[in-house]
Amino acid sequence: MEKGTEMALSLEVFLLAIALDLVTGEPPAKIHPVVWIGKLISFLHKQSPQTRGHGFMLAITVTGTTILAGSILVWIAGYIPFLGTLIAAYLLKSTFALRGLLETSYNIGKRIDQNLSKAKEMLPALVSRDTAGLTKSQAASAVIESLSENYVDTLISPMFFFLLFEPFDLGLQAALGFKAVSTMDSMLGYKDKGLKELGFAPAKMDDLANFLPARLSIFFIALANPKRAKDAISTALRYHKATPSPNSGWPMSACSGSLNVRLEKPGYYVLLEEGKEPQTSDIQRALEVIGLASALVIGTTTLVLL
Repeated sequence: MEKGTEMALSLEVFLLAIALDLVTGEPPAKIHPVVWIGKLISFLHKQSPQTRGHGFMLAITVTGTTILAGSILVWIAGYIPFLGTLIAAYLLKSTFALRGLLETSYNIGKRIDQNLSKAKEMLPALVSRDTAGLTKSQAASAVIESLSENYVDTLISPMFFFLLFEPFDLGLQAALGFKAVSTMDSMLGYKDKGLKELGFAPAKMDDLANFLPARLSIFFIALANPKRAKDAISTALRYHKATPSPNSGWPMSACSGSLNVRLEKPGYYVLLEEGKEPQTSDIQRALEVIGLASALVIGTTTLVLL
């Protein structure tokens, strides 16, 4: 296949994947590729001793199996006109979840004003912290923090790897590989759940995979609110080390600077200490910034693929 034809097909797959995400959202669990990745991780977790070596082997097995399964599925579907493109787009869509992130953040933000107790019950869908004692302002902060952090993991990173490897006709495989690593980190990369050793390799792989995308994210966030672009970047440069994660501090502090709000995970970190206390109205502002930043990422990806 000629290079121009390959890139045109890549663009077709990418745009179809975006359309699937924005129009249909998340597919049913029974046919969701990430759910199946999770089942494989759970199965291997039960068989694996709690050592770093076994964690490394688990990570390689899950990543390799995910890439191989996706490649075989697209290859088989390719024998039927358009089905190969549709399957490739469906698999690529499974690596990001923009609509799901925006909808969940909006719904929880809306519920904070209506019923704070109910909102606290919903917050674990976004954050891992104890939500019982959160004030309304702290709950709003949690939503904004998660929205900006997950903007990298659920959008920029999979698109980054798709673009990086697509010249070698391996863009989909790279995005699937990233999603496997990200899913492993979310399930096993917890130091406080008896997974410090087994989850070491998945956590480090996730840190490495998100290293560049997290740092690139601050420029898209800055561009999404030009009036405070300088504040977004300067806040990211000042506060990115405040979080335990080497990556999450970049988009979160950039969003904090863009909105001029103080973000805090009680007992762990504070971002932009001099900023104003976040209100539920700031969640809508954050949704607008991250929504526009996401559109810029999608637009940039499209231009590169043209």
